[in-house]
Amino acid sequence: MQALPECLELSHSLRNFTLGNQTKQIMKKNADKGKSEGENNMPKQRKTSSKNGEIETYLSSRYEFRYNTVLGRTEYRDKDDTHFSKVGRYEINTLRRELDNDVGIITSSDNLYSIIESSFSPRINPIQEYFKALPLLDIGSSCSNTNEYNSCRNASSLSLKAIPDLASCVVVRNSDKWLPYLTKWLVAVVANAMDNRECRNHTCLVLTGEQGKFKTTFLDLLCPPALHGYSYTGKIYPQEKDTLTYIGQNLIVNIDDQLKALNKRDENELKNLITCPMVKYRMPYDKYVEEHPHLASFVASVNGNDFLTDPTGSRRFLPFEVLSINIERAKAISMDNVYAEAKALLKLGFRYWFDDDEIAELYRESEDFQVQTAEMELLLRCFKSQRRMKVIR
Repeated sequence: MQALPECLELSHSLRNFTLGNQTKQIMKKNADKGKSEGENNMPKQRKTSSKNGEIETYLSSRYEFRYNTVLGRTEYRDKDDTHFSKVGRYEINTLRRELDNDVGIITSSDNLYSIIESSFSPRINPIQEYFKALPLLDIGSSCSNTNEYNSCRNASSLSLKAIPDLASCVVVRNSDKWLPYLTKWLVAVVANAMDNRECRNHTCLVLTGEQGKFKTTFLDLLCPPALHGYSYTGKIYPQEKDTLTYIGQNLIVNIDDQLKALNKRDENELKNLITCPMVKYRMPYDKYVEEHPHLASFVASVNGNDFLTDPTGSRRFLPFEVLSINIERAKAISMDNVYAEAKALLKLGFRYWFDDDEIAELYRESEDFQVQTAEMELLLRCFKSQRRMKVIR
């Protein structure tokens, strides 16, 4: 009878032994499986190309992209094209369609935007690139006169052609100042466009006179054809935010027959806008207001002559009364050559700003463009009356 319990105990032990071995085998299998899964979770070697990499390869093979820092927009062009176009919703959808049809890659608009609006598109300032690409002309190696800053006082001793030719297209009443003032303004345009921190052109070139003299048309020509998209002609309102955008995104701002209509507050605001070193505004679709370089140089046209209201004078405006303009001859002059000469003058150290003596002279030249206020007219009338009475006595 004792044999039965011993047999049962032995049977139970054998069963436990078998179950124990099975458990160990299962644990070993699980361990091996975990090891295998762990190996699969190890970082794999990067593929030679990803989906985005294939997209970039395709785009680079057919197009050239750039990020326009002036406009805050990505632009692109065909490999055999010279003109860049802005990348918008239509262009993105067209590129998605090409990717699907040509190479079978399906991607979202957001992903395509994230690729294009990145370091994939190099940051370019097209206006500075234009001036850098202009040839550095040999117009002479020295200036006849220098001031205390050891910079050129005038350009009369240098070999210039395009700038004098441009100036000769316009006949003005105060002709002795036309060429030197126009030259200063043109050189200041280049200096200002190449400086990202300061405003270098503190004057506004103003053409006055009768209607139909092609004043506005001539001023529009001062923006070279290669940069025709970076000029603004029309009214500006100093209190509005759009005006700051005009200053940050245009080489030339042409104020068309508005200076007479500006009130005292707007005139003072305009003077500040002409010289402010930076402008703050928010780009479309951006979240934040940011600082942008003061890019614009100012010109203006006025029908009539009297537009200056500050009795103490204004050094911000360079006014000239136009008698005639040979507009067809002006159109035939290469503005690339004009700005190449201005660039060469800047390189030589030509002084494009006005010193104290020149500012005093500018005040005197501007007297003919002053608005006669009612108080001033009354004062002059009384003064004339007193003089007549003295003559009678």
